[in-house]
Amino acid sequence: MKNLIYLMLLFLCFTSCKKLTVKEEKTFYEINVPKPDGYLTSAIHVTLMVDGKADIVPGGDVAYRGTYKIKGKKLTVTAEKEYEFEITSETEIKYGERILRLQ
Repeated sequence: MKNLIYLMLLFLCFTSCKKLTVKEEKTFYEINVPKPDGYLTSAIHVTLMVDGKADIVPGGDVAYRGTYKIKGKKLTVTAEKEYEFEITSETEIKYGERILRLQ
């Protein structure tokens, strides 16, 4: 009985873990960002490609090419500097309090 409980807890742990798979190009855009005053926006957006490359626009109009790694609930994009995102679901990631959603 005790082993069954441990097995069930282990199963729940693995099935409740959020994960992100990249089988095709995915672009995440920050939500709830005020409209820009002019041409520039402070919104972040990240594009993940199948080959491990990533483009990130950390705000403004300049995109940086880099790479990404997914480890558990953590997505790390390295381009000019390192950005760490928390994976909350297959369609949503967080950068601190900022939420990015798959478009």
